[in-house]
Amino acid sequence: MPNQFSKLLMDDSFVRFLKGKASKEEVAYWTEWMQANSQNAQSIEKGKKLLNKGTLNVPKPNSNDEFNRLLKRIESQENIKSIKPSRNRSRNIVWLTMAAAICLLLLTGYLARNSFLQNSATEPVQIVSIEYKEFETETGQKTTVQYSDGSIITLNANSKIRLPQKMVESDTMQVWLEGEALFNITRKETSESRTFIVHTPDGSISVLGTRFSVNTTKNQSQVVLTEGSVKINVQGETKKPGLEYVMSPGEKALFSQNSENIQVEQVNTEVYTSWAGNNMVLDKTPLSDLITRIEFTYDVEVIVEDQTLSDEKLTGRFNSSDLSFLLSGLSKMLEVDIDQQDQTVYIKEKTDSGSTE
Repeated sequence: MPNQFSKLLMDDSFVRFLKGKASKEEVAYWTEWMQANSQNAQSIEKGKKLLNKGTLNVPKPNSNDEFNRLLKRIESQENIKSIKPSRNRSRNIVWLTMAAAICLLLLTGYLARNSFLQNSATEPVQIVSIEYKEFETETGQKTTVQYSDGSIITLNANSKIRLPQKMVESDTMQVWLEGEALFNITRKETSESRTFIVHTPDGSISVLGTRFSVNTTKNQSQVVLTEGSVKINVQGETKKPGLEYVMSPGEKALFSQNSENIQVEQVNTEVYTSWAGNNMVLDKTPLSDLITRIEFTYDVEVIVEDQTLSDEKLTGRFNSSDLSFLLSGLSKMLEVDIDQQDQTVYIKEKTDSGSTE
């Protein structure tokens, strides 16, 4: 009797998913199935290991065993007829006619399937092998990955991403992100658009062709959509339903595994994407938000002596490629003294350098 994994390999939909040729509905089904538990995920990984060999042989079922099981099912129908006779002869005739039709369909289906498997058992299924690569950035460092179809992924500092090493002929692309990245995904020029999925510790973001940023810091995931459309999926727990939201351009969404909903607001998207071009755009941005970004990007601790400054709203554009240049501009904007000592930045009230008589 074939094991559970062998049964999966006999499932045409499962094989199409491994080959990257599944429909959107099948991709959604198997992706959710994969994320349901670790055993399912291991089955996917096992299948991928077979893919790396270039072929995947679908196990051939034992014909005799399957035929015997089919006969037992037919016999059980006969037993049901004899155990509980009907009081109405016409109803018996209808039942027998239906039972015979079902048995005929079962036999026909069995013979057709068995013939197909015998003809194709010696022909291995060709699989599209997807090789993944990990990129990890350090403090103040960014890296960009560009694919042959024009899709570009820019990874921000102190971040890590796992993604396909090269573009393949697949209707689904998946990446796993920790940190922050900007995605510019090109639409696939075919009848069906590619489904691009970004996995974060809090859920997944599914897109077709669009430009958006994802940040997974502060124990939550943040998505800012510049153009196109993305769908957020947060998998629920046993007693808690999952969350789903389709974003529109100009929106920022916050979500986590522990939150009860997905928080959405309209924003200036350039504030959240300008870092990819070595700029930092502020648009009535609280100093506390800017401090969070500085600490994340440059791996420093920022200490503000006057906490009333944290709510100060800032608007402007800075060159963020150099921390000292950024701090100098911030000092002039706030009219404060900013002093950096190793990995600590102090924001203090400006001292009077003038002399008195």
